[in-house]
Amino acid sequence: MNRRQFLASSAASAVAAGCVRPPAAPGAKSVSASEARVIPVQRKAREEHLRMLEGFRVPATAKRTTPPRPVEMAKLFPDLDLRTRLRATSRLHPRFGDEPAPGETKIGGRFWWPTSEPWPTCETFGVPLVPVLQVRMEDTPPSVKFKPGTDLLQVLWSPRDHDEHGPKPRLYWRKAADVKEPLAEYPSTEFALMDSVPVACRAFPEQVTEFPDWATIRVTPLGDQIRAWKPPAGGDPVDLYQKQLSAAPGTKVGGFPFWKGEAKPPACGTCRRGMDYLLTIDSDEWGNASWVPTEEAGKPATPGLSKAPGLTLPAPGNRHAFVCRRCPDWPASWVG
Repeated sequence: MNRRQFLASSAASAVAAGCVRPPAAPGAKSVSASEARVIPVQRKAREEHLRMLEGFRVPATAKRTTPPRPVEMAKLFPDLDLRTRLRATSRLHPRFGDEPAPGETKIGGRFWWPTSEPWPTCETFGVPLVPVLQVRMEDTPPSVKFKPGTDLLQVLWSPRDHDEHGPKPRLYWRKAADVKEPLAEYPSTEFALMDSVPVACRAFPEQVTEFPDWATIRVTPLGDQIRAWKPPAGGDPVDLYQKQLSAAPGTKVGGFPFWKGEAKPPACGTCRRGMDYLLTIDSDEWGNASWVPTEEAGKPATPGLSKAPGLTLPAPGNRHAFVCRRCPDWPASWVG
């Protein structure tokens, strides 16, 4: 059973039990009959999620710090030049609290969007896109190159399932100073699947360095040494590397993608060359307890922290954005 079928089945059961009432039939290109039953179920779940989040408010002055890795790679493999494999990433650590100002780095909520620019809609379903991620250049590593003349990156997506792959994202690059009059009122999410509409969360950017995913290095000398390594505490060395020593999980900008399944780096549809990894949007901020920030130690299974934005993306649960910086319009591609 795929995600769409599961949601429709769950919603139908809830309606039959008298838990919810489906909304009135919408106009053309809004929602199907099955989605009309799903939407009120998800809205009720969102209300419960928001009530839960009130117990996990994080103040704007807080910080989040990734613990040191359980093994220092440079000491483990001293005969390899690992510096060429290191990349910096900005773990965004989205947490619930008072919504930050529209121009700040954030998840969901109000974006730094000019009133003069029409709000985009989904070409397939005719519904407004929803704000998902906004990142200021100053909150990213220097190695992350923004489109020339811009310093603000925004991700919006259609809050509906597209071919069983969930929401369909779009990237927007802009110069923050060019927004003279920011948008004050946003379109309704009446016909949105709430699993794809993030709760407004403050980001707590933290720059860390990481190594590439196992799929990237498995046929290199580093991959050979990891296979031959015998961890002091036992266990599978490849599994340890993948989950605790390579790429960080969660929503982040720069670095390496953390593949939860098969690695699928895309090629540019225009020039056919490999694209550059840009960012990840994730349903869950950590899969392994070693990535839990030190300030939240002992709370690895708390959804009020690890799943504050309330997103439930289809398997594998995250979406990676890649861009082609060789083509003038910087085309983007999304994979999970």
